[in-house]
Amino acid sequence: MSNEKQRRELANFLKSRRDRLQPEVVGLTTSSRRRIPGLRREEVAMLAGISPEWYTWLEQARNIRASQDTLESIAQALKLEPSEIEYLLLLGGYQPSMTIPAKTSVISPQLQRVLDRLECTPAYIIGRRWDILGWNTPATLIWRDPGELQGIERNCLWQTFLGSMRSMLVDWPAHAKAEVAKFRVSQAQYADYSCPWIENFVAMLQESSPEFKELWQQYDVGDWNSGIKHFKYPDYGLLSFEHNTFQISDRNYSDLKLITYVPLPDTNTLSKLKNNCNNNHT
Repeated sequence: MSNEKQRRELANFLKSRRDRLQPEVVGLTTSSRRRIPGLRREEVAMLAGISPEWYTWLEQARNIRASQDTLESIAQALKLEPSEIEYLLLLGGYQPSMTIPAKTSVISPQLQRVLDRLECTPAYIIGRRWDILGWNTPATLIWRDPGELQGIERNCLWQTFLGSMRSMLVDWPAHAKAEVAKFRVSQAQYADYSCPWIENFVAMLQESSPEFKELWQQYDVGDWNSGIKHFKYPDYGLLSFEHNTFQISDRNYSDLKLITYVPLPDTNTLSKLKNNCNNNHT
């Protein structure tokens, strides 16, 4: 493995998954004298078909490199979900890493025109750091006006825990948990995963938000799945959207994602959104 921080991340992730897996789930018998949560290290090693010493070294963040077959065997032993397996392999160095610099701060005029054509669909584009780089007028209903946000305030994860999203999202705890899980995976996809910006950003959020600190230390990982989000506004009441994420393929930019919020059918969200758009144009 390439660096100590990645080895430590892998060690912590393995331990967190091991602690969550009960012996009965994998067919192991237990006694009343068992005092630890989850599986023992030697039990994971036995299930994976590797030596207990080798597995212990992985959880100790030793400077060793496990083969892809070994990591996949461990993943099977720990009954990891597909997204968790992908994350484990990323940390082990067996998935392609993105090495494009993460300093993109603007989007092209062409992409901005795409956003502007989505006249009744809040939409915005984020970069690899999850900063909002472009948005359309309907998106100001969700993010207020990103143009007025300064520096880190324009970061989606910051907004989730320390900004307006916390009070606006109806099911904030579930949303926050999913956002942290996605952020962990998205940042692991880069060769400079341990870059100072990420370390400082995560440290700042852990210090500023006890909820983020708790979720970050759970080592959950997740995918960019579509879903439903409900927002509550003082002026408009409840608005419901179906959100989707699209990867933008453009070699001139660093891992851009287009995120759209389509008004949910059979609700009055669309009519309220149109009224908001008309007011902004007058």
